Amino acid sequence: MTDREQQELKQLDHAFIQLRRRMDAEWTKGSSQGLNALQARILVRLNEDGPQKASSIAEQLFVTPGAITGIADKLMEMGLIVRERAEEDRRVVLLSVTDEARQIVRNLKEKQREIRDKMFSGLSRQDVGELTRLLMQINRNMDEANKGKPDSE
Repeated sequence: MTDREQQELKQLDHAFIQLRRRMDAEWTKGSSQGLNALQARILVRLNEDGPQKASSIAEQLFVTPGAITGIADKLMEMGLIVRERAEEDRRVVLLSVTDEARQIVRNLKEKQREIRDKMFSGLSRQDVGELTRLLMQINRNMDEANKGKPDSE
């Protein structure tokens, strides 16, 4: 790889990190619920997909099960999730949202739409389509490169 190509990838990496930080800041900015971006994503997942094991949520959100456990403890303190035993196997513990969390998720969905509108304003439909295609290709590249490798925690 040439020096120019290395520099371009470094700029892309920097832009991606900056975008991720800005997205996280948008989630926490003015959040009356006091939720950070990961807490919000957990609530949305549980609300949309129903009760789940912490390990399932961790896999979906690409974080460790230990991270989910700590965040779940905080969300429980806030009265937003509960732990329940699975009926079919009492050894399995599932996380599920409370009624209060369901209302918060409705508000989060609106906030998500507002953030998305900010992020993509000024981009044409073709630009959004191309960006989507590129990001999906990058995800496929990562999946392929990690195929057969154990997950690291």
